[in-house]
Amino acid sequence: MMIRITIPALLAALCFVRGVSAADDSVDFSRDILPLLSENCFNCHGPDEANREAGLRLDKQDAAVAKLESGHAAVVPGKSGNSELFKRLLSSNADVKMPPPDSGKKLTDAQIALIKKWIDGGAEWSGHWAFQPPTPPAIPAATPGLRTNNPIDQFVNAKLAEVKLSPEERASKETLIRRATLDLTGLPATIKEIDAFLADDSKDAFERVVDRLLRSAKYGEHMARYWLDAARYGDTHGLHLDNERSIWLYRNWVIDSFNRNQKFDEFTIEQLAGDLLLEPTLQQRVATGFNRCNVTTSEGGSIDDEYYMRYAVDRVETTATVWLGLTAGCAACHDHKFDPLTQKEFYQLFSYYFSLTERAMDGNALLPPPSVQVPSEEQVAQKKQYSTDLAATNKQIEKTLADFKYTDPKPTEPLGELSEETFVWIDDELPAGANAQGNGTPPWQFVEAPDHPVHTGKKSTVRTGSGEAITQHFFTGANPKLKLGENAKLVAWVFLDPKNPPQTIQLQFNDGSWEHRASWGC
Repeated sequence: MMIRITIPALLAALCFVRGVSAADDSVDFSRDILPLLSENCFNCHGPDEANREAGLRLDKQDAAVAKLESGHAAVVPGKSGNSELFKRLLSSNADVKMPPPDSGKKLTDAQIALIKKWIDGGAEWSGHWAFQPPTPPAIPAATPGLRTNNPIDQFVNAKLAEVKLSPEERASKETLIRRATLDLTGLPATIKEIDAFLADDSKDAFERVVDRLLRSAKYGEHMARYWLDAARYGDTHGLHLDNERSIWLYRNWVIDSFNRNQKFDEFTIEQLAGDLLLEPTLQQRVATGFNRCNVTTSEGGSIDDEYYMRYAVDRVETTATVWLGLTAGCAACHDHKFDPLTQKEFYQLFSYYFSLTERAMDGNALLPPPSVQVPSEEQVAQKKQYSTDLAATNKQIEKTLADFKYTDPKPTEPLGELSEETFVWIDDELPAGANAQGNGTPPWQFVEAPDHPVHTGKKSTVRTGSGEAITQHFFTGANPKLKLGENAKLVAWVFLDPKNPPQTIQLQFNDGSWEHRASWGC
């Protein structure tokens, strides 16, 4: 049986590890005390040195328990009566009471009692929850009278006994398969699946149901919903015209990652920097779509620099929330007073995302650049087959050439000297099949010697114009076409009328484009 933990189950497991229940009366610093200090004390006694009063800092343990210039300590572990913090909370003297009456802040009696209990209990300090390594709790002993199939049952039964509750009656098989199917695929079980489970009387019937659900493609689709929400995935740009954008290949990558049970470290690396891996695969580059899921715009009047800034801030906030468990947004403007993140650290990460190559305006396009072409599975298979066929063909060509034996029919006859030959393509008339075009009627006007200059043959073609008019004649469709060999030269003889010289003469040759041209004159 494959071992996977779904997100709802993981949350439940964390609750048991942490020991949180309705009857839990323990004091946890991060959960119970830090929020009170942050809200009521850190403005004057927190990380901001410029606003810190009396040299007292309560966001650090060593500073909170250290002796001040007055000789007192804000917190004396185990002794609330000697702790200046607690005494100031109870004081009726407006000059020393904390928080100051004019601050608009005030702790309730229950909150003050909670701080007293924390100090008297040793004032244990804990870091931010996201940085605490998870530790496996001791497995409770089996609860008498309650059935135990595995250690999870022992945790559940222990909590039930602690809060004086009894377990529900054993669920029916119909209920079991419905719960499991909804939890692992987000969909209800089908009638066929229910009937098959009801008909299976084997001991491991339910395990087989769970294994089948974990192998289902629907499992990855269901689990990906939670992740894609955190990654702020959307099929539209999110602003302005909110046009469709094509980033669904990233969505499919996430689904596939869950379905193939990808390791979490690989899952993390490929989304944050898959394109920076050594020789990354196409799918690893697709994974970095995580960084392109932010809302974008192309609204008229938007300022590029503003949106470059917004995009980078969004990516820092999202990355910190998803992978660090931190609400980093506050540190965009100041050191975070609650989560352990400074403004400097925020912009160190910001500088990484600020270097992405993209346009500030998305152009309301389906694929705003940079983008990559990703073939389908069928196209990949087809490309692979083409490569195989091409390799086989090239191998056959190599073999044919290697096996070919040429025999010179006249091996003893000396070669003659190579000479340059002249081929006349246009002389007294156009080449065969030529379609004459150009200004005038007819577009090509042939004239004869001796009234007109002729270089060879009996005729030449004449063209005249007046003023700034451009006149031209050309032809297409000649068959056979003119073939040029290496070192060949094109020669045209042009006679100018000294009484009516043109401003410019241009000769052009088209081999698919009009790029081959020469001009004389102005």
